[in-house]
Amino acid sequence: MINAAARTEVGRAGKFLSPESTQPKISLLPLSLLRVLQYDNPLISRSRGVLVAFMLISAGTKKILSAVAVGVAVYTLVMGIRMTRWFEVVELNAFDHLVRRYADPAKADSNLVLLAIDESSLEAFGRWPWPRDRYGYVVRYLKGAGAKAVVFDVMFFEPDDNAEEFDQSFADDVKAAGNVFLPMLFQSEPAPVPADVQAHATVKAEGAETGQATERHAGIKLPIPALAQQARGLGVINLSADADGPTRRLPLLGRVDGNLVPHLSVAVARYVLGGGELAMGDGRLRIGTSSVPLDADGNLLIEWHGSLEQTYHARKYSIGRVLHAFAQQEKGERPDLDASLFKDKIVFIAGTAAGLYDLRVTPFSSATPGVLIHMAALDNLLHGQGLQAAPAWFSLLILLLLCLASAGAFMLFPSYPVKFGVTIGLALAYYGLVAHAFAGHERWLDLVFPEVALALTFGTAATVEYVTEGRQRRLMRAAFDKYMSSEVVEDIMRNPAAIKLGGEKKEISILFSDIAGFTTISEKMSPEDLVALLNRYLSAMTTIIKTTHRGNVNKYLGDGIMALFGAPLNDPKHASLACYAALDCQAELVRLRQIWKQEGLPEIGARIGINSGPCIVGNMGSEERMEYTVTGDSVNLASRLEGASKYYDTLMLIGQRTAELAKNDVEVREIDLLRVKGKKEPVVVFELLARKGQVEEKKRQVIDLYLEGLAAYKARNFPAACAKFSEAVTLDPSDGPSRVYLDRSTTYRHQPPSADWDGVYEMTSK
Repeated sequence: MINAAARTEVGRAGKFLSPESTQPKISLLPLSLLRVLQYDNPLISRSRGVLVAFMLISAGTKKILSAVAVGVAVYTLVMGIRMTRWFEVVELNAFDHLVRRYADPAKADSNLVLLAIDESSLEAFGRWPWPRDRYGYVVRYLKGAGAKAVVFDVMFFEPDDNAEEFDQSFADDVKAAGNVFLPMLFQSEPAPVPADVQAHATVKAEGAETGQATERHAGIKLPIPALAQQARGLGVINLSADADGPTRRLPLLGRVDGNLVPHLSVAVARYVLGGGELAMGDGRLRIGTSSVPLDADGNLLIEWHGSLEQTYHARKYSIGRVLHAFAQQEKGERPDLDASLFKDKIVFIAGTAAGLYDLRVTPFSSATPGVLIHMAALDNLLHGQGLQAAPAWFSLLILLLLCLASAGAFMLFPSYPVKFGVTIGLALAYYGLVAHAFAGHERWLDLVFPEVALALTFGTAATVEYVTEGRQRRLMRAAFDKYMSSEVVEDIMRNPAAIKLGGEKKEISILFSDIAGFTTISEKMSPEDLVALLNRYLSAMTTIIKTTHRGNVNKYLGDGIMALFGAPLNDPKHASLACYAALDCQAELVRLRQIWKQEGLPEIGARIGINSGPCIVGNMGSEERMEYTVTGDSVNLASRLEGASKYYDTLMLIGQRTAELAKNDVEVREIDLLRVKGKKEPVVVFELLARKGQVEEKKRQVIDLYLEGLAAYKARNFPAACAKFSEAVTLDPSDGPSRVYLDRSTTYRHQPPSADWDGVYEMTSK
């Protein structure tokens, strides 16, 4: 048995002890604390306060350690999965989502222009491939228009099938322009860079040997010599796709036979920026005044500004229009296409028609013209842009912090909505961090792994809590379920701190119910049959009070029931719920009496009294035993009302405060101004009739006559009162209050009360 001092300390700790000493002692403290407090050892008695504090701290420490263990375990699991790259494709898809969501077309360089070899050009100028002199016409036109650079994304690896002189004509125009860049390709067959084109096809980069890695290739495939020797620069256009297919990064430099070979975008950027040697170091490539970040493999992680339509559509022209404008210019006519559109522009020439098979997979589409990749890369190089993946240590630290924060929130917060809300909040906050880093700082943080880690942490913490604390919580739940409704128990389990134990004053509603004539019934039945019948009755009433109307069955008083509404947890509808419970109990008794009659059992009836008001609720009792209960005048009045209903021959009487609180939900009628035994002040009592609007028409007529008679009775007009009450009794002989007042009015009619009569009826018995 837990002694008084121990109970005091536990009560001060804000915990709950079972009200019945015969029930298991259930506490929100660890069970080990209760075991310690059970012993009446003098040393423990002197140190009990310290022990309670220590055990509380230990309980909190245990939760913290559990949170750390769960967080570290999930972190280790996710790191193991991450190392297997099972989620790599999902993470890349998340990257594509960020690209599409936060790409800003307004950041695209307005000096990048596309001449598209589109369907309309092919229809206008014949079958593909075209004679190469036509490209010379385009170069000549753009040079005259003042274009800064002309970049071909068209391969010229074989001589022109139409005529050899077309190659030479094109080469002459390329030489004359002095700003034309042509593509080349890495290849697997050995083919070193010829000495006569090394100046056009290779670059030097300071720190390339010790800096970022550059992939080695066996050989290079060049344009035909006539073009390669006349071009301003050459650059490879090889693209490397990620594991799931899209191209998201470019190798800016490659190594062939000891020479550094630039990507086409690097060759153009070096020319436009006026840079000489490149420089590599600290994970960056510097070209003139521009510096872009590189990944561990020397690749540029492209910072996309949008799809081709979003970024360069307004500066996209059909090459057919340029050829037509050139022809008009040669004839001395005014061109339809304004040449100033190309002044100081970097003009890319590439195929966009589906039949040219230069379509690539990008974060925007599975059929994107490949030239967009080169234009986006050049855009990044010119403006020092480029995405950077977060350092590995940072990603690992963030992942660990999220796991620990989620586990800690789950273990330390008692409410499941709060636990879930904190986890969702962490997930949204981390997404916001990723979006901010991506859109505002060009930093790519892992998105999928941390969010998956949060979900796994939540699930793991829930499992651990269920396993470690589930047994104790289930014992608590089982104990509480015996006393109050499941809804109230659920609230208590979610928020135990809402129960202020040790005694508090609050307004609640108290229901007392008692079987009418129980002594007579008990004399006619064997003890076994009586107990069986009583249990059936109490079970039915308890279910209605607890389950249906959130009441707390505080105790059974033999054949009586005492129930609380609005305690231990607050409920603003406590008065209405108590009235509903009483009405449903009486309705259930009507049904049960029919069954019991068929079984040859006594037909049980019950009287109910309900009152609402301020009470003291909390742990009360003695040093040997205490219970959670309620005390106060409001409780006494509820008990007296149950007894008074016998005098008025009613089933349910309620106090004035209950009638006020439940007036919008139930139908009542005033019964009397009553002074019960033990009370000096009279109280107005009411009969509970039905839910709002559910009084039968015949009963309504009886009540109207009754109320008219009551008004005459209060006005000392006893003849008129007798007439009205007599009409009510004639209409319904079973109406107890009308019969009571008919007798009183008849008596006062012949023997009028004294002049100081105030209408109060004093009950001299319980």
